[in-house]
Amino acid sequence: MSDFDRQQHGYSQPEAWAARGGAAAAPLTAAEASVGERVAFIRKVYAMFFAATLFAIGGVLLGLAYPPLMIAAAQHPIIMFLLMIGGVMGAQAVRHVPGVNLAALFGFTTLTGVIISPLLYVIGRTNPGSILQAGVMTVAIFGGLTAYVFVSRRDFSFLRGMVTVGLVVVIGAGLINIFVGSLGFGFAISVAVLLLFSGFVLYDTSNIIRRYPTNEYVAGALSLYLDAFNIFIALLRILNRR
Repeated sequence: MSDFDRQQHGYSQPEAWAARGGAAAAPLTAAEASVGERVAFIRKVYAMFFAATLFAIGGVLLGLAYPPLMIAAAQHPIIMFLLMIGGVMGAQAVRHVPGVNLAALFGFTTLTGVIISPLLYVIGRTNPGSILQAGVMTVAIFGGLTAYVFVSRRDFSFLRGMVTVGLVVVIGAGLINIFVGSLGFGFAISVAVLLLFSGFVLYDTSNIIRRYPTNEYVAGALSLYLDAFNIFIALLRILNRR
């Protein structure tokens, strides 16, 4: 795709890749690949995404089964937040290293499960039905938006600026609310997160089927997992706003 700026979207193409077809040839993007290669790439992305979700569930069960771990996650929210940021950066950094990339992806998603285990423990004792509700609604929202991108074939790359700014604002507001502890402010943040990551589903799915190189299946799965994870947490907080 001639109008795709690799530098702008976080991908770099060394000069050694200039001659396509050589040993160091750059991998094709999903849009440039053949239909078979594109389908195989997309299947791999969603398979990794599904597996990552299972590892996250395993992380939740690990936290619930080992209370000291769950308590540590509850008592140190800022440390947990920094660990999540570091986990995302680490998984992105090794996304091209076979074996290591999968270990990083699944290790990170397991960590996210441990981090949210205190929240699920509390909700499980006060309003357990909301966990299933949030899960079903997440599947419906994520699946509906994903289907819309595939069916409409629209390019949602124009959302890049909006979702980037929105992410910075939401992260800042969330850090402030850790110290403020306002229920009303927290509810507003949850609604904003829900809308923001619904936009990210459109943006990331569109990029995966158009701009991601066909060897970037781990990065694609990580992006989709973060979208679904944040939608689920936002819904859970909205359903338990009191």
